[in-house]
Amino acid sequence: MSSTMPLSGASLANGTEQAADTGRETRNKLLNLLPAAELEAVLAVSEVVTVKSKEILFRPGGQISRVYFPEDCVVSLIVQLEGGGGVEAMTVGNDGFAPLAPFNGVDSTYLTGCGQITGAARRISAGDFARIVTDCSQLTKVLRLYCQLMFEAVAQSAACNRMHVVEQRCARWLLLSHDRVGRPSFDLTQAFLAEMLGVRRAGVTVAMGILARNGLISHTRGSVTIVDREGLENASCECYRAIKRRESRILA
Repeated sequence: MSSTMPLSGASLANGTEQAADTGRETRNKLLNLLPAAELEAVLAVSEVVTVKSKEILFRPGGQISRVYFPEDCVVSLIVQLEGGGGVEAMTVGNDGFAPLAPFNGVDSTYLTGCGQITGAARRISAGDFARIVTDCSQLTKVLRLYCQLMFEAVAQSAACNRMHVVEQRCARWLLLSHDRVGRPSFDLTQAFLAEMLGVRRAGVTVAMGILARNGLISHTRGSVTIVDREGLENASCECYRAIKRRESRILA
């Protein structure tokens, strides 16, 4: 599906919009690893919807009714704290699916799933998802591999948050988002990025300013554009490259 395809449709009960019909194609990397028959089985029970920035897809402790395979949106998995606020644990784009709980036989999750970057996703009911996982052996294998990749990416992110400066972490976040949406410009506010990185907004403002002055990005209120991809990779810490190497190895 083209990343420039216009998305439209009537709003659904939970606020997610029904997107334009994309036929039998997908930009989700996991689904594209499936043999034709299994891919067809997945697409047959999915619907393409628009996931909006800051839209809540699932909440801690709530019954999980849907599973999402992003096409060109990004979903943030957030740990909510008792004192208020939350910290991003991981992001999921067209390289994955969310939540993981139904695949692991769990009907709820400790995490909040929140739309981070607006875009399309394939949505499957929990019941249909359970059935196709049972019926499709290669899908089961691919999703199991992704769960391992997710675990390692979360571990890498924890190390990154502890050891690397905000500028490097911003660069890593922007690179991963660019990979997942497939377009150089996407919606983003500094306040939202600060919340996702678990830092003060002032720190993100300084970091984004440094990246912009170096000609790596441009940003306006509510959006950011990747200007120099190679330069942004050089500005990032080793964590971006480590995550991408493991993705290539595990999902080869």
